[in-house]
Amino acid sequence: MNIKSIHTKFFTPITIPVALLLITFPMPALAAVNDFGSLVALFIGMIKTLVPLIVGLTLLYFMWGIFQLVVSNSEDSRKEAVGVITYGVVSLFVMISIWGLVSILTS
Repeated sequence: MNIKSIHTKFFTPITIPVALLLITFPMPALAAVNDFGSLVALFIGMIKTLVPLIVGLTLLYFMWGIFQLVVSNSEDSRKEAVGVITYGVVSLFVMISIWGLVSILTS
C-alpha cells in the first residue's frame, strides 16, 4: 500500500466532516440553549459559519481542476480535469445563487 492509496482510502472521506465539526464545535459549548428559539439560533449561527467555508472549498476544487488541466499531458487526464472544472463551476453557481435568494428573501 503506497501513501496515495492510504490518503485516498482513509483520510479523504474523514477529513472534511471532521474539519467542519472542529470549526463549529466551540459554538454549542459556548451557547446557552434555554429554549427552542435559542437552539434554532445556534443552528443558524453554525450554518452561517459553514456556508462561506464550503464555498471556499468549492472554489479550491475548481482551481484544482484548472491546475490539472494546465499540467495534463494526456487526453484522459484533460477530460477528467474538464469534468472537475465543470462540477466546480456548476456547484459554485448553485451555492451562490441559493445563498443570494435566501439573502433576498430574508431582507
